[in-house]
Amino acid sequence: MIGIILWSDLSDQKAVIWCEDQGDLAYLPGCENVTAPDPFFDVGDVVEFDIQTQRNMRLALNPSRVAQQTAGTSLTDSLRSVPMTQDHVVSNTAKVIPFRPDHATSVGPAKTGRRKLLG
Repeated sequence: MIGIILWSDLSDQKAVIWCEDQGDLAYLPGCENVTAPDPFFDVGDVVEFDIQTQRNMRLALNPSRVAQQTAGTSLTDSLRSVPMTQDHVVSNTAKVIPFRPDHATSVGPAKTGRRKLLG
């Protein structure tokens, strides 16, 4: 799979990768599990890797750099330059829509056609 590094930690050699299939992001675990290049991946690097799913998490394995920082600065700069509008602000209050049954169209209890037997 091909992807772009969205976040990386040089000291722990971990990264988060956007994947070309636009599925879940892939996590590149620390150096004990992965043979990483020197220097380690940076934001914007295009990488090729194998994908494995463990416990609902996509792991990037056997990563190799295809291109260095081709999208990094423009990607991060573009995301930072997006003006925050009301649509982007997360509200701390929920919009609750009350459930009110429409009594004009509701029908009483359904009749099953069974008769109660007296015993």
